[in-house]
Amino acid sequence: MSRNWEDDFDYNDYDDYKMASCERERLRQENSINGWIYVGLDTRYDNMAKIGLTTGQLGTRASGSQNPFYALLCAFKIKEGVAPEKVSEIEGRVIAFLGQKYERIQHQTSGRLSEWFYVNPFEMREVVHDFIYEKYSWEMYDYHCFDRNIGVIYSWENKKLLSGVPRNPYQANDLSSPPVDFACYMPGGCGADCNCWD
Repeated sequence: MSRNWEDDFDYNDYDDYKMASCERERLRQENSINGWIYVGLDTRYDNMAKIGLTTGQLGTRASGSQNPFYALLCAFKIKEGVAPEKVSEIEGRVIAFLGQKYERIQHQTSGRLSEWFYVNPFEMREVVHDFIYEKYSWEMYDYHCFDRNIGVIYSWENKKLLSGVPRNPYQANDLSSPPVDFACYMPGGCGADCNCWD
């Protein structure tokens, strides 16, 4: 039987209950693998992208399409504990927002609108990131870096697709440049002397 972070967490390792609770919540979010807003693409085309959500694990969406050319480009991590109804609301708002900017693709047989849009997948990635950070930062696993004046959503990106390296695990990371510095004492900080939490 494998152990996880909860098995090793002990409130007695911290000076007070509040610090322990904050650290426990940080670990819960850091180790969560459920709940994502994702951008998919068809590797044959650079002018189409799909938006989607899953309240489960991202791997279910990576292999769920019958299209052999379908791949996930990236995914933005939703906080553990956000209600599925709220996740659906976020997806609906993102789709409506994208529909104001880009042409939505219809299903060939039914004529119904799909979750696919005529847009470069990398452009969609940036637009979706900015929209959900601005409108739903409380529901996303994210932080604001005042030093760089940017909002960062912990995300996953398809490294095999982007740079040909072996497939990376579906885990949320700080993909900003530069990412959070390990020397910072606070999660979301940019370095040992940062003021991200001021």
